[in-house]
Amino acid sequence: MFRRMEDKIRRLSEQLLTAKDDQELTGILGELRAALHQHVERLRARVASYPIVVERRSYPPTGETRSRTGGSHDSRGG
Repeated sequence: MFRRMEDKIRRLSEQLLTAKDDQELTGILGELRAALHQHVERLRARVASYPIVVERRSYPPTGETRSRTGGSHDSRGG
């Protein structure tokens, strides 16, 4: 599915470079823009359905961190 769209985008890009006049250029640009839009939408849908891996790290509770550093540290500089 994605390979055909990539081939179409590649072909339209090549045609764009060899376009002879503005009318031909405008038509190719419209097709290329639509193909790119469709490809991006398909990629978005694919990424949206991609399983998310939850990172499993254990952090000490906030109170323990402060007691290890020897007290609270004010980062506001005052």
